[in-house]
Amino acid sequence: MPSVLNQARRDVDELSLLLEISELLDRSTDIRDELGPILRLLARRTGMLRGTIALLNRERNEVVICAAHGLTQEQLERGRYQLGEGVIGRVVQEGRPVVIPKVSEDATFLNRTQARALSREEVSYLCVPIKLESVVVGALSADRLFDKSVSLEEDLRLLQIIASLIARAVRLRQRSQEEYEQLVRDNMLLQQELRRKFQPANMIGRSKAMQAVYDLMI
Repeated sequence: MPSVLNQARRDVDELSLLLEISELLDRSTDIRDELGPILRLLARRTGMLRGTIALLNRERNEVVICAAHGLTQEQLERGRYQLGEGVIGRVVQEGRPVVIPKVSEDATFLNRTQARALSREEVSYLCVPIKLESVVVGALSADRLFDKSVSLEEDLRLLQIIASLIARAVRLRQRSQEEYEQLVRDNMLLQQELRRKFQPANMIGRSKAMQAVYDLMI
């Protein structure tokens, strides 16, 4: 019975966390402003020590940490990876999640940010891809002190849902921006067509002053 109650509490806590994250994403005009608050919320509600969101720079073929919780500014600036480099670079390249129960026992964990004192603490690390449809655009990672009683599978599932929420919000913003840009293009084409249609061909009206009058008319 206690295990059932504990699972029920965890489920309720997760749903509450996901609702708060969704509200943060929905109210933001620039999703980048909410990445830090999402990581802080994740840490506060789950007990995770650190979290990062890294995005792929396609021009440089480089994965860069753009938001973090539990890292200093200096540590954050060290967070740059080539595709396939370290855990984050590999997750972005392959599009598959990685779970490391103890980072001190995994040679692929670079500790590039130098935020984890591996000699003093055992840390579990999770990293999941952020995908727009089938295209990987970044990675969400988090770590916590190793604890046998904590289910890393459930942590992984939660991170995957959060990564999906972030990706969905990014896609919605992209579509909104694309629709706006299309409206601007359509409006410009319409104005050009109206100028051609209604400007009298037999009148001397090509001066800047007359063109301004036509612009006001249409």
